[in-house]
Order: sequence, then structure tokens, then C-alpha cells
Amino acid sequence: MNADNRDRSVTNTADKKKPSNDKIQRRRNGLLALVHIGKKELALRDDEYRDVLKYWGVTTSAEMSIPELEELVEYFESLGFKKKVSADRDLGSGVGQITALRERVRDEAGKLSHGEQRLKGLVKKIAKKDDLMSCRDVKKLKQILKVVRLLQDRE
Repeated sequence: MNADNRDRSVTNTADKKKPSNDKIQRRRNGLLALVHIGKKELALRDDEYRDVLKYWGVTTSAEMSIPELEELVEYFESLGFKKKVSADRDLGSGVGQITALRERVRDEAGKLSHGEQRLKGLVKKIAKKDDLMSCRDVKKLKQILKVVRLLQDRE
């Protein structure tokens, strides 16, 4: 292996270990969103928010690094800010389970006469959502499936 090939292999290995710029940017954007949600939920006035930012020597959170943003979110949490967790995570289920349940509900509803229309009504009534795809609650999806099966038994 000549020197050029060795350099390339080292570079390729190093590139694989670094997080991609997209991942870093998504993390940063997520933290910035949390900061602004925290500011709103804590009902911080603009002058109070600016005073908090002065601790890091910045005038806007956009000037902060990822570790600084993480510290700021932790500070907001110490003041009582609570990050929201999706219903999926609350129930300890994965996205795969939700997807599988949606497919099962759709398949079973397809066996009913006017199944698509009836499913729409059930989703609206049980899950309080406009369509099946926006329902991310495993408990509600199981409930819809149960009702669809009861309707099948009646037909």
C-alpha cells in the first residue's frame, strides 16, 4: 500500500466516525427549538431572556454552540421547563408497532362495507384525529382495531 492509499484509508475511517453535518444541524435546530419553547413555557420576558443569554456572552441563542445550548436547556429544566415526550414513547412502543397497527386497522376496515368511510369516522371519534396516519397512540389504535373487528362480526 503506497502513501496515497494509506492517507485515503485513514481519511475514510475518520469520516465514518464523525457525525454528519446534517445530524449536527438537526441536533442544533432541535436544541434551538427547545430553547424557544422553554422561553415561552417559562413565560420569560425578552429582557429576562437576554439576561440569561448574557451568562454565555451572547445576545441570541443562534450564537451558541451545541454544548452551550444543552446547558441552556438544562438551566430551563431547573426552572421547571419540561420537555414533551410523544405518546409513542410514553407507552414504551416503537414506531414499528404503530405502523403495524395502522396497517392492520386499514386491512381489517377494508373488509367492511364502506370500510374507508367508517374507519375515518372511527378515527375521528376514538382518536380525535382527522386521519389514521396522524394517530400515533398505540392504545387508541388498538381500540379502533377492536371496534373494527366488532363491526366485522355484526356484518
